[in-house]
Amino acid sequence: MKNIGLVGLGFIGKMHLKAYHSIENCQVTAICTRSEVGDEVITDLFHGNFVSEYDELLHSEDIDIIDICLPTYLHEEYIIKAARAKKHIICEKPLTLSLESAKRIFKEVQENGVRLFVGHVLRFWPEYKLIKAYSESDQLKDIEIVHAQRLGQAPAWSEWFQHPEKSGGALFDLHIHDIDFVTYLLGEAEAVYAVGTKNKHGAWDHLMTTLSFKNSKKAFVEASHRMPNGYPFTMSFRAQAVQGTLEYHVAAGENIEQIDNQQFVYYNNKTKSSIDMADGDTFYNELSYFVHCIEMNQENNVIPLEDVFYTLRLLKAIEASLETGEKIWI
Repeated sequence: MKNIGLVGLGFIGKMHLKAYHSIENCQVTAICTRSEVGDEVITDLFHGNFVSEYDELLHSEDIDIIDICLPTYLHEEYIIKAARAKKHIICEKPLTLSLESAKRIFKEVQENGVRLFVGHVLRFWPEYKLIKAYSESDQLKDIEIVHAQRLGQAPAWSEWFQHPEKSGGALFDLHIHDIDFVTYLLGEAEAVYAVGTKNKHGAWDHLMTTLSFKNSKKAFVEASHRMPNGYPFTMSFRAQAVQGTLEYHVAAGENIEQIDNQQFVYYNNKTKSSIDMADGDTFYNELSYFVHCIEMNQENNVIPLEDVFYTLRLLKAIEASLETGEKIWI
């Protein structure tokens, strides 16, 4: 049984808390938050200690894992403190906003002999796991083109998302999901070219990226924090292969927790087949895997840290393309 100290109770923190409640080999024993907790969902799920100072978690000998669900600009500081306190770490994506910061984090984790897991959640999303499985089958093994889209309003629950130095804008908060997944699916990119728009604070809030891969495959990926009020949070993924085409489409509420419409279809030259939505909770899949890796001292083969770093490299290349208007070779 692993004891977890959860840091932050925003949207992601609540999703993590709900998932941990269903995982048998771990429990959240303390939550660090400086906000007053009045949410009945949280108080019904959690009966441990609330603390306001992060050091209280770090000094607790009972806590094995620190789960960081804080704004991105705080990740490096909190991860390094946890590593030096000899705690294993789960951190929500993005890990950080620069390659230099990532290198400092990896150095501290390695030197202190702790494990770090980063929540690139699409790799655990049931339908995206099916897409990955299809890509390894005879039905979709020769993918040529991928289209991915993730459109929403600017997050309304916190103002820090609007500032590039704190969140990285839609590039690091939203685009990262599909950029990570297309490389998981298609392999190493050769070059990127991106266009987009910025908000009033200078954060990229709507962007479209073309990725060319070393194996000649192509991906076209769009992300937005610029959609108007009332526009449903929308995500879609289309993989076109020699054998057929697989398409997944979701229209939700303001955020992903309220899904109103889903379609998952496979097409080939002869048939159109609806695919049943996969069972399983995304955050449960992710966090139970991370805890299992720690408990069993098992290698993390789903999101190794070299993949986390590679996705960050691509985001920085996309950022360079947005700023210069040029194609960037990887």
